[in-house]
Amino acid sequence: RNDLVIQAFNQLDKKLIVVGTGPCLENLKKQAKSNIQFVGWADKKALHSYYSGCKALMFPAEEDFGIVPVEAQACGKPVIAFAKGGSMETVKENTTGVFFHEQTVDALIDAINRFRQMSFDPVAIRSHAMQFHRDIFKEKIYNFVMCRYQEHGIKVKHPIVSKEVI
Repeated sequence: RNDLVIQAFNQLDKKLIVVGTGPCLENLKKQAKSNIQFVGWADKKALHSYYSGCKALMFPAEEDFGIVPVEAQACGKPVIAFAKGGSMETVKENTTGVFFHEQTVDALIDAINRFRQMSFDPVAIRSHAMQFHRDIFKEKIYNFVMCRYQEHGIKVKHPIVSKEVI
């Protein structure tokens, strides 16, 4: 629902940088006013620069997990997110970001206006994001598998799963 973000920023007349490509890109460009800049695909270095330089990441989608909000938070940046799906697990309202509860332009503008009245701690935001770090994920998966073995009374000398393989 990137169209909501474009429409909201058209009304707010605030700067918006859109990173990435996709099948809706040309249509979004046609809708956008001059305050909206499209930069296309970005490599990891450029993406990190955009995350580090932004005031907030706009995340209007409903996804199962959504790595993009976690990446922004790892850079200490808050997220303005649709309150459904993975965002409900990865964003802490009023601590690492702000939610909007309906996928409408008005609800998004309301969230942006609430965001603008708040302040966020980049260190706390990054700390929150680090719970989703790859090494922690590996450790949790490994421990989960090993616990399942133990529950069934299976003694394992050489587990079929290793933290290095995950």
